[in-house]
Amino acid sequence: MHLNPIVRLDHVSFIRNSNRILNDIDLCIDHGQHWAIIGQNGSGKTSLISIINGYHQPSEGKACVLGRKFGSADLRELRLHIGECSSEIRNMIHQWEPVRDIVVSGKFASIGLYETPSAKDHERACDLIDIFGLSGMSDRRFETLSDGEKQKTLLARALMPEPELLLLDEPCAGLDIKAREELLTAVQKMTVMEHGPALIYITHHIEEILPSITHVLALRKGKVIASGAREEVLTNEVLSRTFEVPVELHEKGGRLWVVVYKATEKS
Repeated sequence: MHLNPIVRLDHVSFIRNSNRILNDIDLCIDHGQHWAIIGQNGSGKTSLISIINGYHQPSEGKACVLGRKFGSADLRELRLHIGECSSEIRNMIHQWEPVRDIVVSGKFASIGLYETPSAKDHERACDLIDIFGLSGMSDRRFETLSDGEKQKTLLARALMPEPELLLLDEPCAGLDIKAREELLTAVQKMTVMEHGPALIYITHHIEEILPSITHVLALRKGKVIASGAREEVLTNEVLSRTFEVPVELHEKGGRLWVVVYKATEKS
């Protein structure tokens, strides 16, 4: 039985250069839940993830992630238990490194492979490479991969240390439709894996929210618009408030698709 939630934020605010980026955020992510965090660009999504990841301390409020309380925990040690796939990580990857080494390096939370992996490490990397459909690309340099293949490589890398929490910050950004759907299929498989990590998926594209996502947090200008079970948050009313434009949701294939309309078109 788990005594502590995966993430608990109590009245968390984040202030930078006198600018209140996050304001009075409450969030509790329990074991067995997968969350999406949605909002416009500039709504505070990435700042919230930076706090959960231990890169920033809250300016106000309390934070506890994976049972470690901010202010007393070693946040560098915390990050060894969190997998991350983001544009920042992608931009730091050495372009000349082969897929296999990039995936293995996730075990050591390093950019570049400087440690000596064990046979078990290599076996796990091969399994992950296979799961994400990259088996024929193990020796290929990162720079030769398509955008979709690069993102799958980073997902495999993020899962390498068997993290308790996985943070995906707009992983489909820049992908074409085919690459996006391939990546989302891989994420869906990952979320239903036995003993897989809890997922926090950051996006402003509602159609990317997979059926396995159980809960949603909606942000606007650093404040919570709604938070809770997906069916309570993914509504026309909440999304219209979140994105400040009138929308209608349509369900197909277990996913929701947004149609934006003008007020005169609704009558």
